[in-house]
Amino acid sequence: MNIRHECPMPDLSFSVTAPLHLNKANGCKVIANRWSLAGVWLDPDQDDMSGDVILSVPFQGVEVSFPARLNETETPGHYTFHELTVRQRETLGTFYKGVMTGQMVSTGDMISSLDTPVDLVPMGETEEEETAGRAKAKPRSLRIIWNTFFYMAAAAFLVLFLGGQIWQRLSHVQLDHARFVAPITTYDAPESGYITRINVSVGDQVKPGDILARIEDPDRESDVEDVRAEVLLAERRLRTAQDRLAQHILQRSGLRAALWVRFQVLWVPWQKNDPHLLIYPESIEAARRALYDFDRRRDINALTHFDMLSTHQEAVNERDLDLRRWKRELRHRKAAADELVVRAKYDGTVFGLYALKGSYVTRDDLVVEIEDNTPRIAVGWVDDSMATSVHIGMTADVAYVFRGQSKRIQGQVTDIQAGTDIAQPDKFGMVITIKADDAGIKKTRKWFRRNAPARIRLKRDFFASWFGDNDERT
Repeated sequence: MNIRHECPMPDLSFSVTAPLHLNKANGCKVIANRWSLAGVWLDPDQDDMSGDVILSVPFQGVEVSFPARLNETETPGHYTFHELTVRQRETLGTFYKGVMTGQMVSTGDMISSLDTPVDLVPMGETEEEETAGRAKAKPRSLRIIWNTFFYMAAAAFLVLFLGGQIWQRLSHVQLDHARFVAPITTYDAPESGYITRINVSVGDQVKPGDILARIEDPDRESDVEDVRAEVLLAERRLRTAQDRLAQHILQRSGLRAALWVRFQVLWVPWQKNDPHLLIYPESIEAARRALYDFDRRRDINALTHFDMLSTHQEAVNERDLDLRRWKRELRHRKAAADELVVRAKYDGTVFGLYALKGSYVTRDDLVVEIEDNTPRIAVGWVDDSMATSVHIGMTADVAYVFRGQSKRIQGQVTDIQAGTDIAQPDKFGMVITIKADDAGIKKTRKWFRRNAPARIRLKRDFFASWFGDNDERT
């Protein structure tokens, strides 16, 4: 290999004479025998090699290749390297150093050049950059005024911001997970069955006792029909017993009429002959005695008749008691069947229907939701560490969004109860209830959507509470 050293170029890059292979994507291959770390010199008559090329460096019988980009200069056949990476520069520089020193490049040096981790960026300024920076710099007095104003403005902002935050924490109690709640009463199915009728629709007004829905239990309805059949059978039996009793009573009248006729046949003729005798003929006396004994149930026939009369009367009484028992059972079964209705407990507006006519529901299935005719309220949660800082009657500031606009309304704390946080059931604290001022049913239903989020802050008189505590301590 012939190596020729030349004097340095203006860019302080020495050119060397050593083979450097250049391959283009179109298959054009060129060997550059003269090159430096800045670029290569090729025969002006060769094809244009500007653009992306694969640069191959011969190393111990193999070639180390990497992509590069050449830019053509004004000098014919001279091309410069464009935006070589650190690893590419290090690899090319290692080969360049070996050519310049006449020493063979070691494997360790080549591996080190290939393992260069990142691009090195110079941290210092050039003289041109330093001169340009001084030229753009403003006068020192103006910079002092500007810096003073800037730091004063920053300090004022921090004081106002941090001070406002501190004051807000001292003068207000922020409630967590605040939302609007509608007073909803749920009505569940009392028993399993089929929905036979729904008497209301969403938005209807209801009063206490109004029937919202009817449920039919096939088993209960079957029991009612069975008992109704027993009632009809008992009525038929009672009528039969009553008919027998009536017929038997008619037989009694016929028997007595026959005895009376028999007595009259003997008595009337004899009475005309001697009406003043005290001793009657035996025939007349026998007829009279038979009639007398019949009326007093002493006659054998009469005794039999009255025994049968008692038997029929007892049968009528038994049938009547049986009928009454089945009617009472029918009332109970019908009452049990009539219990399968859903009735309104309070005045309100139907909020939702969760069952369809003809559908089957099981016990405790939700059927109807009714919003009570009371204003909607806001609730929030606060940690129990604030137990001594909140009380009923505190003024509350409620912020919410209505039709895309932020709204605010004042309210008062109406109830405080211990409870868990809806977002963290394992965390115990207090549930605060707030009622909006001067907002009735219509307004709250219009403004406050059910379960809509809100931001609630309770206002407390910090100084009054402080002085009040001092008075109590003294």
